[in-house]
Amino acid sequence: MTRRDSTEVPPPCHIRKIKIGRIIYDYRRKKKYPPQARVPWLQLRGHWLEQAGFTIDSIVTIQVTHGCLVLTAK
Repeated sequence: MTRRDSTEVPPPCHIRKIKIGRIIYDYRRKKKYPPQARVPWLQLRGHWLEQAGFTIDSIVTIQVTHGCLVLTAK
């Protein structure tokens, strides 16, 4: 059993694959982009989120690197 203060990362319970979609985003307030532009869109939902520690109304930290998103529940 792993101690609570251990730095070991538990193995993933499940590997999930989802497709990045697109959505039209209204950029009227930002001059840098066209008024309506297609942007990548990602939606996560399911009981598996709660089982992984992401409960309703919890705060999620997202670390972003090229080709990688790490979501951490607080």
